[in-house]
Amino acid sequence: MQLVASNEQEFVLKKFSEHYSRSAQSVRKISEREFGFGGWDKKIESRHASFMNNDELKSYLVRNTPLYISYSVAFYEFPEARPMEKKNWKGAELVFDLDADHLQLACIAKHGKGWVCDECINAVKSETMKLIEEFLVPDFGLKKEEMSINFSGNRGFHVHVSSDEVSGLDGYARREVVDYIMGTGLDEAGVFYKEGTRMRGPKLGEGGWRGKIARTFAEKLEEQKLNELGIHTRTINRFYEKKKEVAEGLANGNWDVIHLPKPEEFWREISAKLKVNLGDQIDQMVTPDATKLIRVPDSLHGETGLAARKTSNLEKFDALKDAAVFDLNGKTNGVRVKVMKAPAFRLGEQTFGPYENYTLTLPEAAAIYLICKKAAVLA
Repeated sequence: MQLVASNEQEFVLKKFSEHYSRSAQSVRKISEREFGFGGWDKKIESRHASFMNNDELKSYLVRNTPLYISYSVAFYEFPEARPMEKKNWKGAELVFDLDADHLQLACIAKHGKGWVCDECINAVKSETMKLIEEFLVPDFGLKKEEMSINFSGNRGFHVHVSSDEVSGLDGYARREVVDYIMGTGLDEAGVFYKEGTRMRGPKLGEGGWRGKIARTFAEKLEEQKLNELGIHTRTINRFYEKKKEVAEGLANGNWDVIHLPKPEEFWREISAKLKVNLGDQIDQMVTPDATKLIRVPDSLHGETGLAARKTSNLEKFDALKDAAVFDLNGKTNGVRVKVMKAPAFRLGEQTFGPYENYTLTLPEAAAIYLICKKAAVLA
């Protein structure tokens, strides 16, 4: 962190310190983790720190107040040791980082990269639920009670898996997990094939990717959303005309109800499109790294002032409301700021902006949000 702080930095650090002084810290296996800290210009400026307990961590946060605090997904015998091999790696959580920036969303073009809206949050929330419900639980046999989910504090969600089954996985095994979820190397020729004159494919009840492909196609057929797969309109109409027969065929792996000129080519293209839609948009560099530092759940994010809030009910979790820790309701005096440029954004029940070269008084949380994004200065 910089030795000389601007007025904005001093203001944000003071507010962060006040927050940490009134909040409890709860980090699992804290004495076995490495910690890293960041400031105004870099999310990790120093690392190789360790704490014996959560009270020690809280005391550090109140006194030193980093803008970013991360910890290792790994557990070590000597977490503060360096170089890395002297830490004595004991195992690691399996962690997935899902971020709106990894998705090709139309809304990002409207409000700009680095900002977030409800469409962004809902899209990445949907991907997070898909990761758990379509992959981690049914395909890997992991238990939900061994998972924890937290908002990243900015544009995404983190899923932590802490079961003994994954703790000892090395980087190569973790990469295989990612490849499976992303559908890397999926062989379409093994999914659809000719059996005599019939086109055969996966059945609805099958596990793994084959079942996912069958069920997804069936769902889009039922909801009349086959256009999302890029199928020609005339072909779509043929499927809809025989929707019942096609659905019955899919249950038995018969994908030849609709006779097509080049069925193998058609279904393999569909398989490839489904793979893209189903392959979860996880950050491919995070999961394989068994020594990765990642945001500490419930800590503050230095780019937003929002908390990396843990949630036990992702579906109902409202990140832009539930993660706000500073005042939005006028309980404290507002903060007068000059906003250089910012798109419209929501916090809590209120929408702010858009602003450009505009001076006004904002609720504390909104002012901190803009200052942290370096879109505003104190007026």
